[in-house]
Amino acid sequence: MDYVIDPSSSLPLYYQIQQNITALIESEVLKVSDPLPSERELSERYQVTRMTVRQAVNQLVSDGVLERRRGIGTFVALGRKHPSLSPSVAGFSERFREAGMRPTSRVLNFETIPASTTVAQRLSIEAGEIVVFLRRLRLVDGVPLMVETSHLPYAALEGIMEVDFSQASLYAILAERFAMPVVQAEHTLEPVLLHQDEARLLGLKEGQPAMLVHIVAHTAEGLAIEFSKAVIRGDRCRYYFTATIEVKAHSGA
Repeated sequence: MDYVIDPSSSLPLYYQIQQNITALIESEVLKVSDPLPSERELSERYQVTRMTVRQAVNQLVSDGVLERRRGIGTFVALGRKHPSLSPSVAGFSERFREAGMRPTSRVLNFETIPASTTVAQRLSIEAGEIVVFLRRLRLVDGVPLMVETSHLPYAALEGIMEVDFSQASLYAILAERFAMPVVQAEHTLEPVLLHQDEARLLGLKEGQPAMLVHIVAHTAEGLAIEFSKAVIRGDRCRYYFTATIEVKAHSGA
């Protein structure tokens, strides 16, 4: 791998540089504490202005991927972490704590509203029935990672509006307070471009790539307890899957 981007791509040049440098680190072409070439050298390699290189490097420094050492240069940061997600019944907080990261949340909206037709279908309730509407900005190690919107059947969760979801894990509350642990979750993934509001919350530019994930979570009794939509930034997270094929033994003739 090398320092290369595609000038014909519709993606912004600075974003391509970010992605390229990140890929070089992940493939260990650049290792922890390795120095990054100077802005002048990078601008020559990428065939872009130094301003474009600086914009990309500044963002990587802000994200903790790179670090500047005064009077010396820019280096691959020590202990860099890149969040990974996979389809799971574990909640956001649980998954990242297990990975040794620090998940936090900022509540953007928390109210009760009538269920739309789509929400009602996903939760198997009547349209217009009251649901809990919870929208949060989810952060990992202080970096905004996703904008998540959850809908839950209000009738099944008496007292839920008393919970402070800037501190509490939704799935932990469902399990511990309401005795409704999530045991099954259906995931639907779709690549999207960030809208203006989502980009503002994530500290990115409108139109940058992201992943849209819809989840319908079920309890052991088969109750659809949550329908959620998460817009996840594409430059700081990846989704991965493991597929297993069951091989049946054939008896000999």
